[in-house]
Amino acid sequence: MSVTFTGLKHFYETQQFYYSDEVLFNLYNSLKTKPFVILSGVSGSGKSKIIDLFAGHFSKELAYEGNYELIPVKPNWTDSRALFGYHNIIDDTYAITPVVKLFLRALQNPDKPYFLVLDEMNLAKVEHYFSDFLSLIESRKSIVTDSSSVTYIFKEEKLSEIPTLSLPELTLISAIEMNLFTNYASVPDIRNSRLYRLWMENNPGEVVKENWTPRSRTEVNNKVQGQPGRFAPKFFMSSANNDELYRFRTESEIEELLNTPKAGDPRETVLKQRDVERFKNILNEYFDEVVVEETSTIVQEPIVLHQSNTPLKVNENQPDYVNDASFYDESSEIYYVPNKIVIPLNVYVVGTVNIDETTYMFSPKVLDRSNVIEFNDIDLNGAYRFNLNHEELSQRELSLTEDELNLSIKLATPKETIWVSTNYPTEFKVVVDIFEILKSKNKHFGYRVFNEISAYVQNYLTYLPTDVIIAFDNQILQKILPKLNGDVDEMEEILLNLKDTVPTTFTKTHKKLDEMIDTLKSTGYVTFIK
Repeated sequence: MSVTFTGLKHFYETQQFYYSDEVLFNLYNSLKTKPFVILSGVSGSGKSKIIDLFAGHFSKELAYEGNYELIPVKPNWTDSRALFGYHNIIDDTYAITPVVKLFLRALQNPDKPYFLVLDEMNLAKVEHYFSDFLSLIESRKSIVTDSSSVTYIFKEEKLSEIPTLSLPELTLISAIEMNLFTNYASVPDIRNSRLYRLWMENNPGEVVKENWTPRSRTEVNNKVQGQPGRFAPKFFMSSANNDELYRFRTESEIEELLNTPKAGDPRETVLKQRDVERFKNILNEYFDEVVVEETSTIVQEPIVLHQSNTPLKVNENQPDYVNDASFYDESSEIYYVPNKIVIPLNVYVVGTVNIDETTYMFSPKVLDRSNVIEFNDIDLNGAYRFNLNHEELSQRELSLTEDELNLSIKLATPKETIWVSTNYPTEFKVVVDIFEILKSKNKHFGYRVFNEISAYVQNYLTYLPTDVIIAFDNQILQKILPKLNGDVDEMEEILLNLKDTVPTTFTKTHKKLDEMIDTLKSTGYVTFIK
């Protein structure tokens, strides 16, 4: 199962909630670019519900539970214990919180997204209870694990030739597409691959023959009669820990076989150079070679939860923790809390905010690390479908159709900024011009904002390559303008200069600037979030 934009939109409609394509796609792209989003707007505008249903659709389509926690923020939160709990030294247990439980579930299922919603997160000062979290997110960095690698992409025009292949050729080609150069797979795994299944569907007479499974196995099993004379098995190695799993030999292992005398005939070697040439010919004929410049992994600092050397129970009646066991038992709903935990890369945090006399304003530290999406436009036609047909639900249909939505995090780096500034210099210059205006009043932003704006634009254009202005417009609105607040002396010149500098094609930015200028004139003070 996979999550598509069409399926996501349909799910909202079945739940009687109607958001425009653009709103839903902006939410998705903002979460993908940076897993911390702030939703601001009037009470009852659907801020909590949009993310509740977003998480619900992923849960439904990917068939898993417990991927969503809504945490009401309390005005008396002055530290992080309400989020991360504490060690109860009296009974030596851990006062676990829904947030820690969500983290433990997410760590156990790293390929599925989990969602944490901090409802009315500015009822308390965010810096008091959330600063550790924000700092640890910023501690994430990519460590290059391999400066370059090669992958092989099957030439789809060769698909019609698959049914005509011999079994050795089919086995090798299937294993190449499965990247068994670095991965292990079993014989059933190989037989279930798409090319192997295509071959079987077109050769039913071969498939029904007796001893079919042994025939498949002998094409990878290099242990039959020492080193067999057959072609394909010479290129496979079985795992030292499980002789039912196989991968391709490395270059050094192939070189060794080229110099290993054949059993019973020392004049010949187990592997011949002509075998290697035949393998290379198959590789070149059926695959395109793609060089990946580098591979990397994301590392980060952990949250320290307690000082005990062993994971703590969350109540006295639990059995003691067993070494190397899971911290979360899904069948019994039992949790154990380790002394340190990282923020899972598959957890996405959304804060909802209202601005009134009972709430606090956000600091630049918080706004720098988030995308701020406004929910102040109450669209009665869209919500209640007044005078609308089903096909006319949104003003602008996005051409996402059945594209799979992938929320995997990729850290924003200078590479994205260089790519965007090179490929879209006109639009990028608008951001630079804004930076210069703000810098003249000491309200400018840093490298992080440039990088994250560029990452958002790059992600956006992956789906909608012609919507460059919309992508930049969204980011000026969500990453730059939220930091602006102050009185007439501070803000009047800045806002007027921004309005003159930003092209009118950036319609959302211009609309917001007009609103802020009007507010400043009427009240003498303005904030982005209202």
